[in-house]
Amino acid sequence: MAAQGQPPTVFERESKGTLQTKRTHVLFVGRVADRSEAKAPIPAARYEPGGVHSTSRTNLFIMNPIKKCLFLAEYVAFRILAFLLRLIPLRISYKIANVLGIFAVRFLSIRRETMLKNLRLAFGKEKTEAQLLRIAEQSIQNLSKLVFEFLRTPEASTRPEHYIEPPDVTVLMEAVKKKGGFIAIVSHFGNWEWLAIPLKRQGLHVHAVGRPLKNPYLYRYVLAMREAANLTNIEKSGAVRSSIKVLKQHGILAVLIDQHESRGSVWVDFFGRKAATSTLPAMLALKYEYPVLPAFFYRDENGYSKIKYGPLFPLIRTGDLQADLLANTQQYVAKIEEEIRRRPGDWLWAHRRWRTPLAQKI
Repeated sequence: MAAQGQPPTVFERESKGTLQTKRTHVLFVGRVADRSEAKAPIPAARYEPGGVHSTSRTNLFIMNPIKKCLFLAEYVAFRILAFLLRLIPLRISYKIANVLGIFAVRFLSIRRETMLKNLRLAFGKEKTEAQLLRIAEQSIQNLSKLVFEFLRTPEASTRPEHYIEPPDVTVLMEAVKKKGGFIAIVSHFGNWEWLAIPLKRQGLHVHAVGRPLKNPYLYRYVLAMREAANLTNIEKSGAVRSSIKVLKQHGILAVLIDQHESRGSVWVDFFGRKAATSTLPAMLALKYEYPVLPAFFYRDENGYSKIKYGPLFPLIRTGDLQADLLANTQQYVAKIEEEIRRRPGDWLWAHRRWRTPLAQKI
């Protein structure tokens, strides 16, 4: 059983071979909640590489006509803007992103207080207020650059050598040889949307859970762009079972674990403070012995970036399930912290990562 104050794990809700979880967050872009019910099983998704297997639950045929028109207008405006932005050379778009980051934080105060609060919690007196403000600006600059890059995904996927230095895939291939599939620990660091692009030429395909957008037109566009990036979206409903199926079919499962998780989580140390983190990767590794490794994207301002896969995390197994979930999750988070400390401006500081454990709330 989970200790007092700790959320229950998915293991403690397993019954007759079917994983039960009221709310397990598995992230790729944004927070995602998976709600699986034993009484109403959700059909498993299909996993043929190259296809879009996640659909929005918004039905265009029964949607309010006014809302439908507004969504369509929003989508058309976005596509026009996206077309114009793609005309800008990537290096110039980076310069524009740098200006946008400074303007958004200093003059518009977009998420400034949240970012500065997080940065103070993380670094304390290690850095001055001026340094923390600069990191906040760099964080928004990084996000802006990701948007510019995301719009170029089809071209980057077709000609990755023009955007990304060929990565060392030795560790990846060892993981594939060992088990067929593996789990990639990723974070909102650099351009997490492009981490799967280099793997396409290795014959490998990546799956990850993503939150549907409210606008179904925009959501279809995002899904198509992710498919171009060698990434298949897994719908949040039934995500735990779908993730297991991906791995059993020798697929790659990418899990973002750097955001707050209210359930299906353990409290681990992150920058010296407790942070609720998903136990999904550790659970799958312990139960099915799938290899787990980190992946990070390092942007180069000249437009030629690097991606690093690995090294493999050792599997910590003592026989104490709760302790093992905690220890394995801790080592994943420690690696993310290590990379953030090296390049703090590359991480998304706008999320409220540190919150009060339930046992401490009055």
